[in-house]
Amino acid sequence: MRETQRLYYDESRLALAKARIIEAMDGGRKLVLDRSIFYPEGGGQPCDLGTIGGIALVSVTEEGGRILHSLAEPLKAGSGAEVELVLDAGRRLDHSVQHSAQHLISSVFTRLFEAETLSFHLGSARSTIDLGLPPPSELDIAGIEAALEEAVASDYPYVVHLCPPERVADFPLRKAPPEGEEELRIVEIDGLDYSPCCGTHVSSSSALRLVKILGVEKYKGITRLSFVAGARAAADYAEVSRSVRAAARALGCSVGELADRVARAAERQKSVEASLSRLERDRAVLEVEIASAKEGGLPRLVTAVYEDRDANAAQEAVRALAARGAIALAASLGELTLVAAGPGVEARLGERLKPLAEASGGRGGGGATSFRAAFKDRSGLLSFMKAAEAELASGP
Repeated sequence: MRETQRLYYDESRLALAKARIIEAMDGGRKLVLDRSIFYPEGGGQPCDLGTIGGIALVSVTEEGGRILHSLAEPLKAGSGAEVELVLDAGRRLDHSVQHSAQHLISSVFTRLFEAETLSFHLGSARSTIDLGLPPPSELDIAGIEAALEEAVASDYPYVVHLCPPERVADFPLRKAPPEGEEELRIVEIDGLDYSPCCGTHVSSSSALRLVKILGVEKYKGITRLSFVAGARAAADYAEVSRSVRAAARALGCSVGELADRVARAAERQKSVEASLSRLERDRAVLEVEIASAKEGGLPRLVTAVYEDRDANAAQEAVRALAARGAIALAASLGELTLVAAGPGVEARLGERLKPLAEASGGRGGGGATSFRAAFKDRSGLLSFMKAAEAELASGP
């Protein structure tokens, strides 16, 4: 079986080439070529895209040493025909930068924390690395980024070594090589890092321009790190800078004062919300007292529909009613949410109301003395409220 010559390895900057069709399948929608400039999906890196004979590629995969090119529509050419290959060079560069940045980040974590890289995913907006590192309560992101910035500024070469399996011990590999390969591709970052890898890479660390860590989180007992590099990192910095400056203008302060202003505003907001919650409780109590005085006491079941109150205010109302011995239902039409409260466990609100809410398209739940559900539209909310009234009016 004839293999496809991988021009994306031999001439990584090649964006235009000619090739001959070895085999055409699926009516010309899938092609095997004698050589290809298109990297197939693998190693956490998406495939290259572009055109073949003027028709857009939708995917490139590897099958048994051959590169399979899938097209958006059939190409009217058979085996032996020559076709023009045009690479989406911008996509290739972006993927090469993100993948090369992953090698650099992994080398820093190996050196600083002896953390193994378990997996890598190159996403459309950001990329992630799963590290064999217990989820840290704190991580010196600034220190890690400083190490990355130093490496980028030092312009370390990325060198590819082609190595037979029996010579693998010549390289201090960061991870074990795949088995069954006749020849290994080992990517070196100028003595800093050696890793077996089939992906595409930049020629030196300066091509990364900028590497920014976006976040570190716990993931299945290990650490997942997300990052951007190159043009993605520059765009992220520009967006953050615009947002920060806009926030500073809105608060009437300098960028340097912004963090303090935001912290103070957050504290004030907590205070205001606490005061509002107290006012809502007071209003709910007064409404209950007024209703009790007019009716000569509260009925067993009380319902209310609010056009102008949010779900939290409705919650305060049903709690106040439940404290006086009633079962209460209140709907916030603005938030399409219904809340309920009962005076004791015999109300069994969660058990009785959840099936009715689901039947009306609602999602929620609760316990014996409280229930809350949200709906997609008013009709679903009001339908549920009618069913809930009928259910609760029937007794405990």
